[in-house]
Amino acid sequence: MDIKWLKQQVESVVGASLSENVWETQVWNNAIAELDERKVGPYRIEQRWVWLVERQQGSVRVLETEASKVTEAEAQLIQLLLSAARESSSPVTSLKREDETRSLQLGEWLQERLELGELNQPVPDRLTLKAKLKGKMLPFLLNWESSGQGQAISFSKLNKLLKSYFGGEVILVPLKDDWLILLGEELFMSVREESEEAAETERDLLSALCQGLYELVTNEWVGGFHLTVGNTLIVETELASATLFLRQTLALGRVFNVTDQIHLPWELKLERLVYSIPEEQRHQFVQELGDRAGLLQDEETLTTLETFFALDCNVSETAKRLYIHRNTLLYRMDKFKQETGLDVRTFKDAVLVKLELLLYKVTKRS
Repeated sequence: MDIKWLKQQVESVVGASLSENVWETQVWNNAIAELDERKVGPYRIEQRWVWLVERQQGSVRVLETEASKVTEAEAQLIQLLLSAARESSSPVTSLKREDETRSLQLGEWLQERLELGELNQPVPDRLTLKAKLKGKMLPFLLNWESSGQGQAISFSKLNKLLKSYFGGEVILVPLKDDWLILLGEELFMSVREESEEAAETERDLLSALCQGLYELVTNEWVGGFHLTVGNTLIVETELASATLFLRQTLALGRVFNVTDQIHLPWELKLERLVYSIPEEQRHQFVQELGDRAGLLQDEETLTTLETFFALDCNVSETAKRLYIHRNTLLYRMDKFKQETGLDVRTFKDAVLVKLELLLYKVTKRS
C-alpha cells in the first residue's frame, strides 16, 4: 500500500490534513485496550481520530488527525477508503501481507507472555492465527545474529523456504530475537514416513531435520545462526513454555558447546542440571579443584577430554578422531591420572571429570 498516495487521496476527499506516524506496538495496544476488540477503526484516542494502516514487527503505521477537524461520518469514510485500498492490492500480495500481520500479532502476544512469565495462557480469540493452532505441533527455534553484511531475514522468503523444505504449510512466528517455527503433527508424521531410513529413531530424525534446515537457511543469509527443536509435540497453551524451554536450550548450547550451531535438548540434560546450580556454589566447587583447574585451561588436555567423552569414552575412536596413535592417547590419560589422581577410563572418575569440565565452563563465562 502506497501510504503517501493514499494520504493525499484521503485529504482531497475530506478536506482535512492527516499526519502519518509510527507507534510502538505496546503503546498502540495500550491505547486501544479499553476499546471494542472487534472494532477495526476508526479509533477515537485522546481527542484524535486514528486509523491503523498496517502492522510491522514491533510497531504499527497509522494516519491521524485532530477529532475537531473530521466528523464521525468522515472518519468512517476514511476507514472505508483504507479498506478499499487494501482490497485493490494484488490478491496474492495482500494474502502474504495478511499472513505476516497475523504472525506478527501472535509473536507480539507470545513475547509479552514470556516477559510477564505467563507461560500457560491460551491464545486469545482476537488473534486470527489461533484457528491454525489446532492439534499438536513440533516447535523449532531459529536465532540469527546478523553480521551486518547481509540482508535482514525476510518473513515471506523464510516462510517460502520452510514450506518447500517440509513439504507443506508451517506456522512462522517472528519474536524479539528469534523465529519460532511450528510444524503440525500431521505434516511431521508425513515427513517421518518419508524418511529414507525407516529404522532411525525419532531423535535421529529431528537431528537430521535440524541439520537440513540449518544448511538451507545459511545458504540464503549471512550471519551466525543457532537452531534447536523441541523434544516433544506441544499444544496451543504450551506455546510460551515451549518457547522459553527452547531459548534456554540455545543459551546452554552457546555456553557449553561454543563451536556448535545446532543444540538438541536431549544432548544437554547434564548441562541443564549443572547450570541450575547456584552461582556461588559453582564458584566454590571450581575453587576446590585447585591445580586441576589449571589443567582444564590446557588446550591439549581440554580437547582430549572433550573428544573422549563425546565418543562415549572409546579409546580407539578418540585416537582416530584426534589423529594420534592409541599409545599417545593412553600416555596423555596416564599423565592426567598422575597429576590429578583421576583415571577417566573408570566410570566414577570419568563422571567426576565431566562435571568438573562443565562447571569450569559455566563458571569461567559467568
